[in-house]
Amino acid sequence: MNDLMTGLLFLVVFALLAWGMTKESRIYEFPFQIGAVTFAFILVQVPGLAHDYFVPDAAFIKTVAFMILCLSMCWLGWTRSAKPFALLEWTFSETRLLFAAMCFSVIGAYFYFALSRLPSELTIAVQMTGIPVIFVFFSRLLVYGLAISVLCLVRRFSLAALAVVTFDVAFIADRIVRGGSRADTVELFMIFALAWWFYRGRAIPRSLALCGLVFGTLLMNSVGEYRAISKSDSGLTWQDITEIDLVGNTSAVLSRGGDEFRNAINRVSYTNETMQFDYGLSHWNNIIFSFVPAQLLGTKFKADLMIPLPSVAKDYNPILGTTETGLADAFQSFWYFGAIKFFLLAYILRRIFASADSGEFAGQFVYVLSVVPAMHAISHKTDWILMVWVHMALFAVPILAFTLLPSRHRSALPS
Repeated sequence: MNDLMTGLLFLVVFALLAWGMTKESRIYEFPFQIGAVTFAFILVQVPGLAHDYFVPDAAFIKTVAFMILCLSMCWLGWTRSAKPFALLEWTFSETRLLFAAMCFSVIGAYFYFALSRLPSELTIAVQMTGIPVIFVFFSRLLVYGLAISVLCLVRRFSLAALAVVTFDVAFIADRIVRGGSRADTVELFMIFALAWWFYRGRAIPRSLALCGLVFGTLLMNSVGEYRAISKSDSGLTWQDITEIDLVGNTSAVLSRGGDEFRNAINRVSYTNETMQFDYGLSHWNNIIFSFVPAQLLGTKFKADLMIPLPSVAKDYNPILGTTETGLADAFQSFWYFGAIKFFLLAYILRRIFASADSGEFAGQFVYVLSVVPAMHAISHKTDWILMVWVHMALFAVPILAFTLLPSRHRSALPS
């Protein structure tokens, strides 16, 4: 039965990838993207656990079945008849947008630089707390500046936009090289690729996308080794990097299984046994944890805002640096009905994409910054995208309001 469920999971993932290959624009759409991250990050972990002596068959089957349901909801929620959000229909001043991008970039760069100067053992492949969290929180403004300036640059070349883009990329590239950040790498690529699609109507070749997916899968399973080299006393050296066995590391995960999917199996199994759910209230707690500063308001005030939730499994300790996947928190919220989270996410993203594809700058800005956290809904947590949207509401919206023109007929940049 385990082999049958594994085969069905492979079939669903390949169906999502095949769907993305039928039309050039679909490689930028959520069903293909969720299929891609599942292929690269989760699928490779499943076969090795199908016959693992320490993984109960019933728990494995439940988790795989729920994952198939979640992936199906991602496709069903991406309805072709979705209409653009009226909320994203605004007209912006290009000059003001570039000024806002510069402000975002300068502020974000300061915190990017401060973060890069911290010891690597505090920032790379660890659960960050305290000062590093504050630095990450405000360094996100640099990415806002990059997204705005890239959209402006691709639409109409200007030296000002090019200068901001160059400035921002230098900082982000530093984080990618030093920390081996997969999310930053994909986000940097998607910002440029989506901007090119929205304003030039050109997509990267689908064959190239597939090659990138395969190569990315090999890289995905060697990031841990790369980060270990980066954190070593000798630092990154070309010789050490070239000695990383991409194929061997991926083969090892295929044969023994992956820690993330093992975590998901444990969480799903425990929740199914206890039938204790958080009904989505964990998202409220995560918002409070992320956006209420205990340093200013006090730990007691912050703790009082939290809502007590059911306990999680105590019979295993996830390896530090691994995730429990979005499958786990979706199941923890509503049992098998937790798959509705993925349907709603796909539906909202579809409407944002419709706004972006129709030329609305606000839609383009939101979509290019939503792609990566939305992909992490299946591999990490379903509320990462929610955190990004809250962060945008707090920081991006007030600044972008300054760039509005009196007219609100449409949000595309003025000619």
